[in-house]
Amino acid sequence: MKKTSLFSASSVAVAVAALCASAPAFAQVEAKLTGRVHYDMRAIDSGLDKIADRDSASVGSNYELRRARIGFTGSLNKQIQFEGVANAVGSSTNFIDTAFINYGYNQAGQVRVGRFKQPFSLEENTSSNNIDFMERSYVNQITPGKKLGAMIHGANDAGFTFAASLYQNDFAELSNSDGAGTMGALRATGDLAKLANLGEGNAVVHLGLGYDKGSYQQSTATSGNTSKSAETLTRASIISFRDENRGLSNAYRLQIGGDQVATATHGSIGNNSVNVDKTTKGLELAVAYGPFKFQGETANSKFDASTVRYNGTTRIGVAELNSTVKTSYVALVYNITGEDFAKSYTKGAFGGIKPQSEFMKDYGGVVGNGTGAWQISYRLSKYDVSVDQTASARSGVTKTLADGSNSLPWAAAAAAGVSTTGYGSRLQNSPTATTNTYGVNWILNSNARVMFNYSRTKFGSSVEYLDTDYNTSTTTKEDIFSVRTQINF
Repeated sequence: MKKTSLFSASSVAVAVAALCASAPAFAQVEAKLTGRVHYDMRAIDSGLDKIADRDSASVGSNYELRRARIGFTGSLNKQIQFEGVANAVGSSTNFIDTAFINYGYNQAGQVRVGRFKQPFSLEENTSSNNIDFMERSYVNQITPGKKLGAMIHGANDAGFTFAASLYQNDFAELSNSDGAGTMGALRATGDLAKLANLGEGNAVVHLGLGYDKGSYQQSTATSGNTSKSAETLTRASIISFRDENRGLSNAYRLQIGGDQVATATHGSIGNNSVNVDKTTKGLELAVAYGPFKFQGETANSKFDASTVRYNGTTRIGVAELNSTVKTSYVALVYNITGEDFAKSYTKGAFGGIKPQSEFMKDYGGVVGNGTGAWQISYRLSKYDVSVDQTASARSGVTKTLADGSNSLPWAAAAAAGVSTTGYGSRLQNSPTATTNTYGVNWILNSNARVMFNYSRTKFGSSVEYLDTDYNTSTTTKEDIFSVRTQINF
């Protein structure tokens, strides 16, 4: 009996031919490769002493491969869009930059599921390929960013957009009380210039509102530094800010005390997570006419954090921190070569500027046969953190009361004779800062750009390196000169 292989060359050819012949009956697939590379150089002058400890690394002058992403975008039958982008310089927790499916049968009412940018902030919803400065403002450091979730969104011809999303704060839960979709974000925008038919298509008056609210969990850990003695106390950072131009890390840090671990080691994880309730309200405004653009945002946030603290199996208290954060920026941008900002605005965000005269028009072009587009820009950005010191004093509730509880408002706890000492919660470095950034951008063509930024940050109080015993200096300012070369496709 003659045996026939199921995987013979002829059978495979027939199968492939049949599949290709029948494919159009199932779906019309369109896909394209997408990617970006952002390569930076930074010269940082913080005024802090040079030390060998790794906790000083954030203020070291450096080269940085800021972004290297590769992926694909496409559609099925045009109405279902998809995207998957990987971070080539990412870690195991953010290797997937975005990955979503968008059901776009009706532009006024679409559904998106997966990992995508949450609907909050004009600056965040502008691609990193097209932002006016190398880095986004302090507002961006408290926005939700890219998360796993599900979203309803849409836009109409009158210039209005809306989006409502449910998302989870991290890739995986920390406990069974940290479920899916415990956070929610809303954003609505309108182009008042289009609504009122102003500027004959050369103007944009963008107004946007954002709202981000919900609860999530954070794990606690002992300090990961090596120059200080190991501790048994774990902590979680509820709020932290980095110098806006990627300078001093933890220019401010607010931490809540957590569990005690049995052995003093660096980087030990606490068993019990911190519960955080967050509410952020945002306001966006952008006015553009011809080559001029003004853009500003403000965001006010409230963080309420609490955790039950244990030493092994023994409950030792409840820690709480309540704080408010105010962030804002205003920016001015001018296209020296005359490009119109209105042409780059669509669906509640600004896209890339297309030069009127490309530096290289095509593959056969001669370098220098066009000027490209040139921009100058200025931004003033701030953060301001305040902490409810009365609530913070609750960090030391250690006495079990008659009803078996040790979770009381601070005043009641104090009246009951409960200890209200700090228990490791701490506020470090400056709760306020202001950064002035000046920029010059050269857009060679729609796929290549060179950026030059100079920033000066003034801290409201002295800052120093954290998590090191080598501190010999403090500073109240930081100067950074940075350069980026980027391509995208």
